[in-house]
Parts: sequence; structure tokens; C-alpha cells
Amino acid sequence: MKNYQYPIAVLGLLMLAGTADAESSLAKALALPAPSTGLVLESKQDGLQVDFTTDAALEGTIGELMKAGNVPMSHVIVMDPATGEVYAFVSGDPERFPATWAYPTASLMKIVTAAATLKHAPEAVERNCYYDGSPYRLAEGDIQAKDHGSHVMSFTRALAFSNNQCFARLAVNEIGEEALVDEMRNLGLFDPPAARHLAGNVKDVNSPLALGYLGSGLGGSNITPLAAARLAAVLAHGKLVRPHWIWRVRRSNGDVLALPGHQQAEEVWPESVVDDLRELLVNVTESGTASRAFRRADGGKLLRQVQVAGKTGTISGSNPVGRYQWFIGVAPADDPKIAIATVVVNDPFDGWSASKLAAQTLREVFCEDEFCGADVAGRFRAHAARRDEEIEGTVHAELVARVHDTNDLDLAPRPLDAVAFDFPRRLLRKPANGKLVVMIQLASSGEVTDAQIQSSDLPDFEDFVVEQVKTWTFTPPRLKGQAVNARAQLPIPIQIK
Repeated sequence: MKNYQYPIAVLGLLMLAGTADAESSLAKALALPAPSTGLVLESKQDGLQVDFTTDAALEGTIGELMKAGNVPMSHVIVMDPATGEVYAFVSGDPERFPATWAYPTASLMKIVTAAATLKHAPEAVERNCYYDGSPYRLAEGDIQAKDHGSHVMSFTRALAFSNNQCFARLAVNEIGEEALVDEMRNLGLFDPPAARHLAGNVKDVNSPLALGYLGSGLGGSNITPLAAARLAAVLAHGKLVRPHWIWRVRRSNGDVLALPGHQQAEEVWPESVVDDLRELLVNVTESGTASRAFRRADGGKLLRQVQVAGKTGTISGSNPVGRYQWFIGVAPADDPKIAIATVVVNDPFDGWSASKLAAQTLREVFCEDEFCGADVAGRFRAHAARRDEEIEGTVHAELVARVHDTNDLDLAPRPLDAVAFDFPRRLLRKPANGKLVVMIQLASSGEVTDAQIQSSDLPDFEDFVVEQVKTWTFTPPRLKGQAVNARAQLPIPIQIK
């Protein structure tokens, strides 16, 4: 049985709605995979105007790059690795190549395997890998540990050149299935990265060869483009962020709905692992599988002094049919400000690679004329900061349509902590679909002093939800600048499949 809970971003928006129609509208807004044409900044859903965090100019340029590179079936996601704020989310052909589906992970899995190696078998990083034949071929006899062979590669070069034999052996002989799958789970690869986006998955690992395929990226797992962007963001600070691309929702009368803030990032890698990985992955773009994409025609570096830590991946897929190419990375490598994920499906000799599409996109982010630097990309964070100030300066709409005793407040209370319900196992044993309405009493400090069920069609969930809501904190309710007590209705929809 698969468990699905509304993340706080969804829950928070549904809390704002006072009617079933409003709830439906907000759910639709959240379900959007962000602007998909590269030209749209605002979207209207049943009387609600949704403003995205995405940059219209950057998305328009990315759309032009897709055309220039002849890669209509492609996705590009650019985000802030510290906050999860999405600066661009462009899909070339969302009908044939939906942004919300999961696709073969390919050699992006080598990042997971490399991290697991650094954590569980760091001594293996210092050993050479001996192999015979093509480094991209993998047969049953290739996964056994070897102390000699026709060819030899260091761990650094094996990662830079995506050596399947070397990484399959690491997965089988050094890490093991449990640790590798746990690493995937910690990186959120089995969770939906956002509403309506599929969760990643892994096939049954029923043999050492299957584990080798999984660890090297030759098969056995799938990931969505947005989950790939989250994986890229982890390379910056070792933290898993929740993608965030809706910054304002307005009703037709202009009222601004209060939205939950950014979710707190979850630390998944220690600083030592993150720093080592970024240093290793710089070799991918400077001398490895993505080096051509990050060079100009005259051989110079495309981004000048801005280094990129990244990873490529290539594999054949069937839905849609074609060659899948990935690139994910962060830049600048020494102090990341931008995370990027690109995926392209094309014929072997048609169009740009995903790494070239990423390189050209990063040039638009970091370069002006012939100058490239982190300061150029700083315009995105600066714009986001101005937006946040604008939101803070506006009067938030009511937390729900009918909030008792809070209609005259200066600002409607809103949750401070972005958390999702972690239901106990006993509540996850059977499907549930319904809503609880909780009446909450707020102290002038914003703490919940009492919570009572007002109505419910899920009686088994009532005690748990009430106890959880009692631990929440809201912005202090104020009337004419003075802190006051308040109460509010809190509709909480729950869906478990």
C-alpha cells in the first residue's frame, strides 16, 4: 500500500480555501508543473491568479535554446539550491514528454553510489579500478573485484568518464543493496517531489548483476526531472530542499492569499561528503563526459572562471522511445548559487546533448557579454528577496474563508513551521479520503492554546491530528498593532491511498 500525504505546501493552500470550489482551484494551481512553454509567468485558475517564482526572460531564452539545439523533447529546471525556489521550469513538449513522469535515472545514479562509497567505504576511493574491454559494458563477470586488467582508472576518472564496470563493483562489493537503497531513500528519490509528480522507483534487486546495474545507472531505477533537480541541489550544501515555485495567489478582487513559507531543508550528507563530491564532479565538466559541452569553439572555457560540478547520464528508453540524456549540477562549484537539471530525449545523432543544453543555459545565468561570475546570477536571489518583502508588506487574506473573531486583524495568522503529518502506521493500513475541520484557539504569541474537532468524516484520525495541531505555531495575531487572542477554523484534507 502506497501512502500519500499532502505536503505542507498543498495542505497550507487548501487551508486557505473556504469553499470546495476554492479548494479545487488551489489544488489545480499546485498541480501545475510550473510554466511549461518558457513564456508564461502567470496562470489563472477558476478566478485565482497564480504568480510563479520563475523568471520569464530566462524561460524565454531557454525555450529559444531548445529550438536552436533541436531538442523539442526536453526539460530544463533551474533552482536555488539553498531554498528550492525555482527560477526556470521549461518543458519543450509536455504532451509527448510530460514533466511529471519518472524516467530512467541512467548515470545520475553514480552520484548516489559515489556518496554511499564516501560514507560507507571511503578506503575504496583510494583504490584503482581494473577492467577489461569497454568501461560501459557490464556482464556478470565484470562485477567481481579485480587486482589486474587491460585498463585501469582511478575513482576520480571512473566518475568523470562514467565507468559502469567500476561503479557496478562498488555497489556490489563495497556498498551492498541495503545501503544503496537507503541512500536513494534519504535523497528523496522515492517521494513525489511535488504535487502530481510521480515518485521515483527502483526495481527488485534479485542478483548481484541487478545490483551492479542499479549502482552504475544501467537500469533498475526511475526519477522525475524535478527529483533530479533536487538531487542536484543536494550537491550544494548536503541538504534536500522542497521545490517552491508559487509565490503569490490572488483572488479576482485582488486579495492576496497567505501562503506557507519555504520548507526547512533536510540534511542528508555531511559537509565532508558534499565537498568531496563537488570536487570530484568538477572533473566531469572540465575533462570528462561533459567537457565538450562546457568548452567554446576555440577551446576556452564557456563559463570562464565559473566552475560547474555536474554529472551526465545516457540510456535508451521506451516511453517515449529514444536516447535519454541527463545533466545535473551546481555552480559555482566552490560556493553554489544555482542548481540545474536537464533531460533530453532524441535520436543518437540529432540535436544537442543534455549537457550542452545545460551549459548554454548556465551561460545565460552567469554571463553578460564576455564576463561570467556569481554576481551575475545574484540577480535571481535579489529579485526573490524583493518579492518576499512585497508579500510581507501586503495584507494577507484570511487563513480560511470564515475565520471567527479574526476579520479585523491587521494580518491573518499563518503557520510558521512548514511540516507534513507523519501518520503512525496504524492509520496507514487502509485508504482514507476525507476532511477534518479543527477549531483552534491562538494566544497573542501565536501558540495554539486549544484545538477541538468541529466536524470530521475521518474519526480514526481526530485524536492524532488534534495533538499535532496543538504543537503548531502561527504568526502572532494583531489588531491595530497590538497582540490579541484569536480563533480560527482549520480545514485539513487527508488522502491516503
